[in-house]
Amino acid sequence: MGGSKNKNNKKNKKKSGLLAPYRSAKITDSSLRKKISYFTKKKTIILQKISVSLNQQVDEGNYIDIIKRKNDIWDVYESIKEDTIRSIKLNQSSRDLIIINENLSNELDLIELLAKIDGEILKRGGLKTYQIASTLGQARGGDSSKKLIEWLNFLKCINTCDCTALEIGCLNSKNAISTSKIFKSVTRIDLRSQEPGLILEQNFMERPLPISNLEKFDLISCSLVLNFVPTPIERGDMLKKITKFLKKPIKNNNNMTPLLFLVLPLPCVKNSRYLNNQLLDKIMESIGFTKIKYYEAKKVAYWLWLWKGEESIQKGKTFNKKEISTSGSANKNNFCIVMK
Repeated sequence: MGGSKNKNNKKNKKKSGLLAPYRSAKITDSSLRKKISYFTKKKTIILQKISVSLNQQVDEGNYIDIIKRKNDIWDVYESIKEDTIRSIKLNQSSRDLIIINENLSNELDLIELLAKIDGEILKRGGLKTYQIASTLGQARGGDSSKKLIEWLNFLKCINTCDCTALEIGCLNSKNAISTSKIFKSVTRIDLRSQEPGLILEQNFMERPLPISNLEKFDLISCSLVLNFVPTPIERGDMLKKITKFLKKPIKNNNNMTPLLFLVLPLPCVKNSRYLNNQLLDKIMESIGFTKIKYYEAKKVAYWLWLWKGEESIQKGKTFNKKEISTSGSANKNNFCIVMK
């Protein structure tokens, strides 16, 4: 009997962790998010360095096509990626598997490192698994839009039933913003839709500009999206594009709109060499926003911004990448927003 139990225990152990069936809900969402997030951030840095090496724009959307055109490099990339997938043991610490040397500049070294990172991400389930883990975290109380709805109810920002919202980076069609009944309609978009038909698979930066005010929104939610935009200037471009999708403010309106709900990892403003809360306020003010709410949680920061319209945009105002703090610089991150 005892031997039978031991065999059963061994079988159960084999089915645990990342290889467990999805129905078991044993995915450790926090651990998985951290591991894949770590590698995707490093991948962004490597792609930027490859861009410099090849003297052309290389990003998540085109790097495979670019590498394929260089047969010798493509063979190296494929070989190392497959070797990485075969050699990884999933119970190892992710940071022990690849030492990310960000000082590399040789083209072949960068391609080899990129292949290892892609192998790591694929072995751990890919970006889709990362999204599933994020969704599981949201179902367990991590829905950032709960803070938004709390603020809207407290401030009585929206008092009519014809308001619309756009949620950028939506992972769950049944989150607080969608179930609050505050909005007449919620348009949900994400790069990789988890719910086709309910969440539109779309890159916000490729979304066509609205033709009329009717196609714009009273509120836009951008939660934990801006931090995944690859470059500082693209982050600035995204914030500027968001203003194009907000309705024109109406004086003497019953609603305090249009609004932007922004969520970032707390270290983006608390532990960055190039950005803090004060600078972010100035950046947002330059494109017409006024901060009306701010809250710091343990790991993330929340903002609610009121947009005052195009006439409030400070035309010609720029913000470049500039170190704002040298104290403890070795432990700081490089998150930055550039406005041109």
